[in-house]
Amino acid sequence: MFSVNIDKIVGMTDNEKKCYEELRENLKKELNGGKVLAITKNGIGAFKIAYSFVCAGEKVLFIDADIMSEIFLGKYKLGKNLKGVADFLKKPSQMYDLICKTNNPQLDIIFTGVLDDGVISEDEESMMKQFIDMYSDRYDRIVLSSDVDGRIAKYCDGTVIMYEESEFGELSAENYVDELENNKCNVLGVVING
Repeated sequence: MFSVNIDKIVGMTDNEKKCYEELRENLKKELNGGKVLAITKNGIGAFKIAYSFVCAGEKVLFIDADIMSEIFLGKYKLGKNLKGVADFLKKPSQMYDLICKTNNPQLDIIFTGVLDDGVISEDEESMMKQFIDMYSDRYDRIVLSSDVDGRIAKYCDGTVIMYEESEFGELSAENYVDELENNKCNVLGVVING
């Protein structure tokens, strides 16, 4: 089993911690008992939200399900050559050991995995619900970093769009919310990370 140190990723100022705590409490209310949360547009922000749930005493699984982006592999060099979401979606009949432990026993990760052709078919995409269900009973919360199209987020109880302040535009955010809702995502709201 593979293990990673997450201290560098979850390092936050006191003000950031307070903001993530407030966001976490709002998300709990909005999820209304649901436990699977997708975050689009900000993989590191999604990870910090997952960590915030850990700080509140929950056992959390973070899934890097944005198979078109390599934030954790590219920026943090985490998850290279590890089996992950893409491997399961391509060959769901094979049982992989996908869980990666972290230096915090309350937080586990499943990385993107290797996607040779860069394409997930609709049939493979629909396997995501089964994938989430496989882990649902082992964790208090599952937080996913989802693709921007919401192809994975639609299988979650709720979706949050997380913009960096410099990327936010009210009209484009409204259009993006509509796009995700048309793709059957339950959009809980938009967060501007500044």
